[in-house]
Amino acid sequence: MSADHKKMGVVACTAVVAGNMMGSGIALLPSNLASIGSISIIGWGVALIGALALAYVYSRLGMEDPQEGGPIAYSGEVAPILGYQSGLLYYHANWIGNLAIAITGVDYLSVFFPSLQDPIASGITSLTLIWIFTGINILGADWIGRLVSVGVILLLIPVVITGTAGWMFFDSTQFHANWLIKGHTPDSAVLAAIILCIWSFIGIESAAVNTAVVKNPKRTIPLSTMIGTALAGLVYILSCTAISGMFPAEKMAASGAPFSLAMGHICASLPFAHAIPKIVSAVTAFACLASLGSWMMLVSQAGARASSDGTLPEIFGRKNNHGTPVMGLILSSVMMSILLVVLMLISKGGDTQSLFGNIASIAVLLTLPPYFYSALNLLRRYGFHAKRAWLQIMSSLLACAFCLVALSGAAQDALIGCMIVMLCTFIFYVGKDRSEFENKVRETASQSSENA
Repeated sequence: MSADHKKMGVVACTAVVAGNMMGSGIALLPSNLASIGSISIIGWGVALIGALALAYVYSRLGMEDPQEGGPIAYSGEVAPILGYQSGLLYYHANWIGNLAIAITGVDYLSVFFPSLQDPIASGITSLTLIWIFTGINILGADWIGRLVSVGVILLLIPVVITGTAGWMFFDSTQFHANWLIKGHTPDSAVLAAIILCIWSFIGIESAAVNTAVVKNPKRTIPLSTMIGTALAGLVYILSCTAISGMFPAEKMAASGAPFSLAMGHICASLPFAHAIPKIVSAVTAFACLASLGSWMMLVSQAGARASSDGTLPEIFGRKNNHGTPVMGLILSSVMMSILLVVLMLISKGGDTQSLFGNIASIAVLLTLPPYFYSALNLLRRYGFHAKRAWLQIMSSLLACAFCLVALSGAAQDALIGCMIVMLCTFIFYVGKDRSEFENKVRETASQSSENA
């Protein structure tokens, strides 16, 4: 039997794209935006345009030349040194970021199990979940696709209710009162909102990265990328804007579970209203952890591509009959486990959340250069003077602007850390046998195109 039955179709792949963005991005978003003000709706408009442009970049590249590893492969086509850099940045940024998703999921579970608020108990639970999802990934991409599909549907229930029925509780007077929080100027508030909104679309490349486990990639990748991005953007804007007109900004900014608060308010007249916040917390925890499984699959596929290029050791690319890079998956889980244990030890005498927050911020920034290089790849294919290619050119330029705005709004320390890591990758590159590396890049790209 063909291994194709273990691959993801349009529905599952769309769920992975939307789930990777929403599963880890929407949970605390209304609270974060409330600290800025309802002026953040302007930021949503700007960020959504940039996100759709980047989605079109990956859709077009996936339609013309689907490549395993997505951003890593497309960066390498611009210049081998950029492919090498992207392989290192993207892989390490995402396995570190996955640990943040695991910790967030456990935080939501602590609503039901208060003992999980203890750093040691939380760490052990996170370790257990990491290895459970490692096992599920080994079973095949179709299992993760199903799990994320269920997670996205469950997460969409409270979020969609908030973005639809929540408008019945929308108060325009409250919305205007929340417009600009004290301490912000209109310009600084809009820029801060744009940055937060851009972070919410991290994961837009999920379908392109997972080309090796996608059915009919030339059709599935464009459809799932555009639909998943549009779905996430619509859900973000409707729900966050509705909430900004339901509560005073101070109350929402202080909430650790904004959708639980919103659903409790919407369903206050129902006989079981007291149980709604806990149900929403359970759904959010499940969706977040399903997203963890999906991101782990993405990281293993990115590692396999980096391995085939020679950026990472060959062991990261060894696959089982389901097309899963098993050893790469296990090694990334081992690295996550080691970092988590280190954080658990540090937590005995320090602020682990602050430390990990800084690491995660740098990890997110490291995903932006591969996005930028991918947009350059599409621009390279058409140039500025190509006739009848205005959509491709404009999308590439808007996607580049999307990345530049995100970098410009980053915290100074995180940005400095990002630049140091980026420059250090060039040191490793010039020490390699570059002719062998460049030959491997060409061979891998040719094989990926033939398989698609």
